[in-house]
Amino acid sequence: MEAYHRDGVIGPYSLLSPAEMDEAWAGIDREIIGPGATDPDLDYHDRHLDHSTVSRICRRPELTDRVASLLGPDLMIWCSYFQVKQPAARAVGNAQIYTKVPWHQDGAYYDLQPQILVSAWIAITESTKENGCLQVVAGSHLKTFDHDIDPGRFEFDRSVPEEAIDYNLVRAPVLRPGEFVLFNENTVHSSGPNHTSQPRVGLTPRISAPFVRVTGNPRGAGRDRDRHAPDELREVAMLRGGDYTGRQRVAPLP
Repeated sequence: MEAYHRDGVIGPYSLLSPAEMDEAWAGIDREIIGPGATDPDLDYHDRHLDHSTVSRICRRPELTDRVASLLGPDLMIWCSYFQVKQPAARAVGNAQIYTKVPWHQDGAYYDLQPQILVSAWIAITESTKENGCLQVVAGSHLKTFDHDIDPGRFEFDRSVPEEAIDYNLVRAPVLRPGEFVLFNENTVHSSGPNHTSQPRVGLTPRISAPFVRVTGNPRGAGRDRDRHAPDELREVAMLRGGDYTGRQRVAPLP
């Protein structure tokens, strides 16, 4: 808890063994990543709501126990997303999706009231500097940064200017398959291009407490986006405990 509130990021921790994650990855690749390549903005979002393997990964106590120590015993997941970074040599069209992700704070993209969010970055495949691993700026969560807006970008159109980054504080955790880190809504982070020949794949569950009101824009709402207007509540599921407010749109987990 002390490290999280000091640095805005903690880990790595082990969620699954590399062998267990390799087995899970085979099914995820066959059933989600491959078929969803034609519409990743839809098919890579929120698969905890309909895919049992993704749901089990997000519910693992190695993850939820740590988040509960930060947010309390009742935890809701309102988004998950497969972070698929294709090799730079294979990136065409909206190439920025697959190569470099600019520095940003997640709080600049999500409509949460209040802005309280813990994100997990779970390595489905190995995550290294060579294939574009997550990079975080330790301690940056203590400030809200102004974001530049680039309307020409398909994704990650909001970014923290490079001159605002203190590179002495940058950490780039190398993760084996099955390892994860946790960071909060204001921790500035990015990732570089994938210079290897294989995709780099991570899973990012977004976790909050039931007192947080979560709405969403259509592009970021994934499989839930056609079920409600952008300013209405997102569909959530409970990873632990229950919705003690009675105000959430709670869906069952598979």
